[in-house]
Order: sequence, then C-alpha cells, then structure tokens
Amino acid sequence: MNDQVKINEIAPALTAKQAENMITTNLPPIDHHGEIVEQVGRNSIRVRLPYDRGFMGTEPWQDGSGQVFSGPMVMGFADTTMYCCVMAAMGADVIPVMANLNITFLRPARAADLIAEARIVRRGGRLHYLECWLTSDGEPEPCAHVTSTYRVSKR
Repeated sequence: MNDQVKINEIAPALTAKQAENMITTNLPPIDHHGEIVEQVGRNSIRVRLPYDRGFMGTEPWQDGSGQVFSGPMVMGFADTTMYCCVMAAMGADVIPVMANLNITFLRPARAADLIAEARIVRRGGRLHYLECWLTSDGEPEPCAHVTSTYRVSKR
C-alpha cells in the first residue's frame, strides 16, 4: 500500500478551514455565529463558539452565579458542530440532514467560549450516528451531551 492511500484512509475529507467555510456557505446566516473549527479528524471535529453576551439567557442561574447560555443556542451549536463533522469527514459533496437530536443538559454553560467536540459513532448506509460533548472554555466538566442521527445523501 503506498503512502498516499494510507494518508487518505486516516485523513478527513476537508481541512479545518474548509469545514468552517461549510458553515457559512451551506447554512443560512441565522445559523452561524462566528464558529471556529479548531481541529478535524477522520470522524471527529472540535469547534469553538466565541462568547457573545447576546447568547445568554436573561435569568440568572439558580445558585446566583450569573447568567448562562440559552438552551436553544447550545442545541443549535451542537447541531452545527455535528453537521460540520459529517461534512469534514465525508467532503463537500454530501448533504447531511438531521433526523434526530437528543440533548442532556448536565450543568449550565457559563459566560465563556463554548467548545463542542463531536464524532461519528457509526456510519451506516444512509444514517450516521453522532455524539457531541459541550464544555464552557476553562471548565473541566461538560455542560451538555448530545446524540443525533443524520441522513446523509450525495449532492
């Protein structure tokens, strides 16, 4: 087996910058918020959502420690990250469409950049199964765990 074939077997289809461009190219403006794709692997991705005060809910957290990220913003960021994970892994010629999303909020997402790490758990014929862990930058414990199913077709 030559070296180029070995590289193609382990390398993602898109670079981090190309995957980041998929967010602004393929999704409507309301769905992107300056996300930065920091790292891509063959079946994984790490994306950063820069903190913006406008992403915070208006209610302080129950322990009085301050405001936390809006739940819909966290869910949307997880969806964007998993969409981008499929694109990075499979290339720009696929169309990933979410069929299912399940989120468990583990703790509040604090006023800091939000980090999402997603991976493809299983590639099926049409359905791909993913999971995503979200953390507030600087926090050791995750704030949410997300699983999803994407239907993937060719353009």
